[in-house]
Amino acid sequence: MRLLRVAVAIVLGFATVVQAEPLDLKQVSADAKWVAHVDVDAIRASTVAQKAYQQCLEKHKDAEKHLAKVREKLGMDPTKDLHGVTFYGKQLKKHTGVVIVQANADRKHLLAKVKEAPDYRAVTYGSHKLHTWTHRKGKKDEHAVVGCFHKPTVIVFGRTAVDVSEALDVLDGKSSGLAGSNSPLIAEIPAGAIFLAGATGLDGDELPCKSPLVKQSEALSIALGEHGGESFAMAKLATKSDEVADQVKAVVEGVRAMAALRHGSDADAMKIVKALKVAVADKAVTVELRVSADEVWTHLQKVRKRMADKDWKKHWRKHHESHK
Repeated sequence: MRLLRVAVAIVLGFATVVQAEPLDLKQVSADAKWVAHVDVDAIRASTVAQKAYQQCLEKHKDAEKHLAKVREKLGMDPTKDLHGVTFYGKQLKKHTGVVIVQANADRKHLLAKVKEAPDYRAVTYGSHKLHTWTHRKGKKDEHAVVGCFHKPTVIVFGRTAVDVSEALDVLDGKSSGLAGSNSPLIAEIPAGAIFLAGATGLDGDELPCKSPLVKQSEALSIALGEHGGESFAMAKLATKSDEVADQVKAVVEGVRAMAALRHGSDADAMKIVKALKVAVADKAVTVELRVSADEVWTHLQKVRKRMADKDWKKHWRKHHESHK
């Protein structure tokens, strides 16, 4: 776990942007019910991420050694070679969907690793070769994985050969993508977006979550990122009625009021609280937060300091135990 934390911190903090990889809607099936995208290049360009990287290097003096292990395992240098990851699925169910990785990876190295995995086999689909193996063999959560190199810089993963082959058809232009469709998942992608997510059909029977609010909603979109020295977070929830939208707005405003009461004496925290905006229009609730990246970093440092305080940790454990 420590190796993973260090590796993630290094990826998030590396400052050199090689090639931006925002969400490409042509790569996502027009039938998608949910989609998420992480723009790793945008993370590297983030002021907050760069400071986190420097802090990680100061705290973990052996970070380079851990990164070397990550390079060997992944067949690439994530600080330079990993650009973006897209997830999407046609069902709102657990363990479904595909992952598209944009990276300059060592194909021979990865294939050699995969061929050593349990139950490995390869099948042909058109001009592509699908590689299948069992992940975490013998464990409670063991499952099949299917992977395919669509292009030297594009790798597709899924749980089944059908999922991967259908994703390849979209990438090859044989099936329609989200771009140009009428899907509610289509939305303007803000500059500097680090994380994007969206889901539609929230009121469907297949959704694992049985929340009454979700059942009264139709679609959700989220965007997080940083641009021009400003951090931003945006969310939009499309509901079935103005009444539900107004209720959600009231909840958000209540949370904002409680935060103001708790952090009223902290000028830095109050800048963030006051920057939170919520509005309702056409049965949809929009929440937006825009604040200086430097102010976000200052607040995160205060949070980190509180978490490192032993008395705070003791209080948190006591609070957690009392609510079990």
